[in-house]
Amino acid sequence: MYIPSKALSEKALPPEVLRPDKMFCTHYEDFGLGDKALYVGMYGLNRIGYIPLSAVTRVFKRLGVTKGFFENGKIYGTLCYLVVCWDGKQKAYRFSHEENLDALLQAFREKTDIPVGKP
Repeated sequence: MYIPSKALSEKALPPEVLRPDKMFCTHYEDFGLGDKALYVGMYGLNRIGYIPLSAVTRVFKRLGVTKGFFENGKIYGTLCYLVVCWDGKQKAYRFSHEENLDALLQAFREKTDIPVGKP
């Protein structure tokens, strides 16, 4: 079943372009990378929002560390985020597995001319 995605940017794609792009995008956890847009997961729904690649100015990875837990705070976990910059905004999206985020960033390098990494 196809559920149309909501545009998060001021730019939007027409439905006749959006539908095939979303259906054939490459999936990375709750996210997808198509030829025309980056699809992001929100509100527990996979690929429900999208940002046209023409609006994206930069993407990069941000890593964080959890507060220590288990046995007096001696075990830490890493948190990885995909940070997307578009229309003068910047938003971080959480990934569960860092290797999936690395695969998405590699796909950005291969498929697009969008800068990957911090300036």
